Amino acid sequence: MQDLKQPDSLRLPNGDASAGEEVKSPFLIGVAGGTASGKSTVCKKIMEQLGQAEMDHTQRQVVAISQDSFYRELTPAEKAKAQKGLFNFDHPDAFNEELMFATLQNILKGHKVEIPSYDYRTNSLDFENMLVIYPADVVLFEGILVFYFPKIRDLFHMKLFVDTDSDTRLARRVPRDINERGRDLDAVLTQYMTFVKPAFEEFCSPTKKFADVIIPRGADNTVAIDLIVQHIRDFLNNRSRHGSTGNMALYMNLELNAPVAGFAGPDGDDGSGNGTYNAIRRFSTLCKELNMQGNFFFATNKNLPHH
Repeated sequence: MQDLKQPDSLRLPNGDASAGEEVKSPFLIGVAGGTASGKSTVCKKIMEQLGQAEMDHTQRQVVAISQDSFYRELTPAEKAKAQKGLFNFDHPDAFNEELMFATLQNILKGHKVEIPSYDYRTNSLDFENMLVIYPADVVLFEGILVFYFPKIRDLFHMKLFVDTDSDTRLARRVPRDINERGRDLDAVLTQYMTFVKPAFEEFCSPTKKFADVIIPRGADNTVAIDLIVQHIRDFLNNRSRHGSTGNMALYMNLELNAPVAGFAGPDGDDGSGNGTYNAIRRFSTLCKELNMQGNFFFATNKNLPHH
């Protein structure tokens, strides 16, 4: 996990803050997973539980961004393919890696950024309706390949992988693409078998090893979401209490060079020398229980602390 010993406050050179005002670098959380695994729903539930979903976007402490806003512009020939369902949107080459990296760097510096929304019906970026992302304390960045690009992966302070059964994901994708994106059944199934499924196995699934926390069953896993929400709430409360003078390691109880038995660190090893959070240690243990026991453990243990 990224070294967080550096101070998390800085001064902006571009006039986003008034003179002398300190800006806090946000806690950046990556949320990866296969298509229709529930990534955006997990982010939505986190925002809702934190009371951020209905808040004015200029005042939010927690914001969510989709990787879909960083699809690259298609050539006319590629757009023609896309209209026929013959373009692979699940391949890394479909994304603008450099723009994604530069945007996240600006977000980490506390800058206000503008990103395009994505029109799934026309397979194009909408630059007329730009999404304005104001400086926040916590930023959730979700997408199928958010952990695929090494230099982008290294920016995240915490990495979550939403792990949902492939049959469930397909059952969700079919009605979604038909009802929300104007596609017919044959095109959805053909695209899934030709591009989506192979790309998941080749590019997305292997990035699970980089995750600090794996969330089985996605948004249905209320226990794991509650734990993450509590962790973020503690971070926000601590930051509010201490202002912007301390560093992130203080807030997040970072244990440097502390190996965690049975837990794979950000590079896929046993955690030795990489450091992790006390909360991640708990997440890892509890999510393993959740995965093995099918939520039975949590359903019967009502006094389980969500800390």
